[in-house]
Amino acid sequence: MTRPGLLLTLTALLCSCAPPKGPPVFGAVKLEPTGASFAVQKDGSNLLAPFSAGSGVTAPVAVRKTNARVEAQYGAFKFAESPGDWTTSTQFTWDDVGQTKATGTYRGADKSPVVTVEASSPAPGELALTYAAVDPAMNRLSLTFACDVVEHFAGFGAQADGIDHRGHTVAVWTSEPGIGKRMQDDEYPELWFLEGTRHASSYPLPTFLSSKGHQVVVETNARSVFEVCSKTPDALRIEVWAQRFTLWLFVGDGDTHPLTQATGRVLGRPVRPPPIAFAPWNDAIFGAAEVRRVARVLRDNDVPSSVLWTEDFRGGRDEGTGYRLVEDWDLDRTLYPDAEGLSRELAEAGFAWHAYFNTFLVDGEPVTDVARRDGHFVKKADGTAATFQGVTFKPTGLADLSRPETRAWVKSYLRQALDQGFSGWMADFGEWLPTDVVLADGTSGLDAHNRYPHDWAAVNAEVLAERRDGVQRLFFVRSGWLKTNELAPVVWAGDQRTSFLPDDGLPTVVSLGLGLGLAGVSTFGHDIAGYQSNSATNPPSTKELFFRWTTLGALSPVMRTHHGIDARSNWRFDKDTETLAHYRRWAKFHLQLFPYLDGASVDAEERGLPLMRALPLAYPTDRAAWTTSDVYLLGPSLLVAPVLTQGAVSRTLHLPPGEWLALAGGGRVTGPTELTTSCPVTEIPVYFKAGAVVPRLPEQVDTLLPAAPPAVDWDDVATERLVWLAPGANGRFSERDGTTYELTRAAEVTTFRENGQGLAACTSPTQRSCLDRSTSRLRVRLSGQTVEFPGHRFTASGPAKRITVELLSEP
Repeated sequence: MTRPGLLLTLTALLCSCAPPKGPPVFGAVKLEPTGASFAVQKDGSNLLAPFSAGSGVTAPVAVRKTNARVEAQYGAFKFAESPGDWTTSTQFTWDDVGQTKATGTYRGADKSPVVTVEASSPAPGELALTYAAVDPAMNRLSLTFACDVVEHFAGFGAQADGIDHRGHTVAVWTSEPGIGKRMQDDEYPELWFLEGTRHASSYPLPTFLSSKGHQVVVETNARSVFEVCSKTPDALRIEVWAQRFTLWLFVGDGDTHPLTQATGRVLGRPVRPPPIAFAPWNDAIFGAAEVRRVARVLRDNDVPSSVLWTEDFRGGRDEGTGYRLVEDWDLDRTLYPDAEGLSRELAEAGFAWHAYFNTFLVDGEPVTDVARRDGHFVKKADGTAATFQGVTFKPTGLADLSRPETRAWVKSYLRQALDQGFSGWMADFGEWLPTDVVLADGTSGLDAHNRYPHDWAAVNAEVLAERRDGVQRLFFVRSGWLKTNELAPVVWAGDQRTSFLPDDGLPTVVSLGLGLGLAGVSTFGHDIAGYQSNSATNPPSTKELFFRWTTLGALSPVMRTHHGIDARSNWRFDKDTETLAHYRRWAKFHLQLFPYLDGASVDAEERGLPLMRALPLAYPTDRAAWTTSDVYLLGPSLLVAPVLTQGAVSRTLHLPPGEWLALAGGGRVTGPTELTTSCPVTEIPVYFKAGAVVPRLPEQVDTLLPAAPPAVDWDDVATERLVWLAPGANGRFSERDGTTYELTRAAEVTTFRENGQGLAACTSPTQRSCLDRSTSRLRVRLSGQTVEFPGHRFTASGPAKRITVELLSEP
């Protein structure tokens, strides 16, 4: 061997024996090899560590190829898989490590590669781990991490069973939630297609917030299953039904919340809702005369409302199962002969008029005949239209939204509704796409299923975006997927029972909203008094249920009534004078909150922090917050504890750290603590954090749309504010228009004064710069935008407002 050849050989030997590359370090995040995998560490602590005791399916990484048997009925899905061994890895090495990217390989016992991983950090505090099975035939990829003993896992989208899912197996797949819930994960109930499984959800999302301080998102359209310390108590296993996916880890960066990063990168930030999203909405059906009657009752009785929504604009009929919609897509000119004229009447009174759409194609309807003729159906592999038994128990198909011609066809009906005078609609369903179909773009139903609700939202968003005439328009959905948040201005909870039942009634609404909020979904509402009732499940809504649900609706981002299936028997807002008075009071309360809700929604749009916030988002070190799913923050300062139990006149609630003042009055309460408070059926416990600044509209406002007198509209009160202040700490709040309110502690202030002048009692209703003691709380009517009171100073800046300050406790 020549000397140059010997040198090359020695060099090759030395290279082959080179030590493994050092672990990737991306800012504060280190990916430390552990032999069979690697741990994600921050500041020396493990955020994600491989499950060291794992083997087989619980190995750190495992892949397999298998077939799924899927049954589908009524939008519910039942999965079973054929047996198949998992191929696991036994060792891991980083192959190439750079400053912002690294690649590594998992190898089996025979040293052959099983899975590759690419790690990258597109921004500080963000880690993307893209896993891919080396064999492209593999269609299941599993990761298993260690579960810390005290770790909590909050989120997974619209989940009815609490916010912390430790001990649960969460299958993430859009579906009908069912009527009721089986609160175990081990098997399907006998009537799985009617009774919901524990985590059946219209808007599930593959994401959770860990009590360790990071957010995990699995980026994929495939079905995923999270065994959250369930089948193996000390293991978190994530199985994705795909050959490749990306696991994102967001750890925060200084003052940046992990949810801010997650919504900015993968989940999507909420789209700005129009103002009417935050005004009360009322349902009105059964024809034009009834719509006019509801509008008249609202205005004649001083009940604020900005939206009437008419689900049966396309027709409806009374059937044995309740009042059912006609599944055509055209306006019913028998029920609504002059829709255009009715729309103009409603607009003059300050109402937007909303309709209803879905993508079902039901046998026997004119729209279905057109769809068959022009090829708009989702199809099976053999090219025939795919049908199933739908909500009307007739053969039903879906519009193929992957087909450009079909998207254009669907849009033509939505545009037609706009031309007829409607300014928005419920965009219902989206969860029913069968798995045994092939879409026009070549995607299988199994792969496209979770994406279908997102495509449906996109069609609606694109149509409304075409109209640039200044009219407030919106649609609202119950189903969605990753980044649907960027399209749908309003999300509602779905079809709860008209009951207090904890499996699918009033109590589930709060959990659903908080779970969505933990994924950044912000402008959330629900059907006041519920939707689902029949002789086999539960009776119609009662007066007590309506009262309790109304108060919850008033303290939700969106307040909206629904007639429900049993539309002629359910309790309504005008059923009797007591109910009308109760609904009026809380509808006013909700509409007055507009500046606060609209201003707080800017935080959602810019930072992903939702209006309806689970306590861990604001109090991550409060251990009890992680398992509290019946108390929430509305915006940054209001804590809401709805009464969710039938017959209850009190409840126990968790108050997080800090000082709190009750809306109902009383002394300060210091948290964290468990507190029992009385609560008559007309009330809802609400607490203000010390330092809270909550701007409101005056009490007389009726609508956020232009309206003819005597209705009081937004323009009439645009510069009027009644501002709640909770003394005891510094606080700050900004409205969307830039008006900023600041409350600061000022020990040197000992009296009430404005511009250095002491304030005396008001002597007339219109007097300013005075103290108003005519209400239960002290109000200070300002002439300017600054006032001092014992121990505090309040200042408003930005666009001028005429301000009255209301103190939640006297200093």
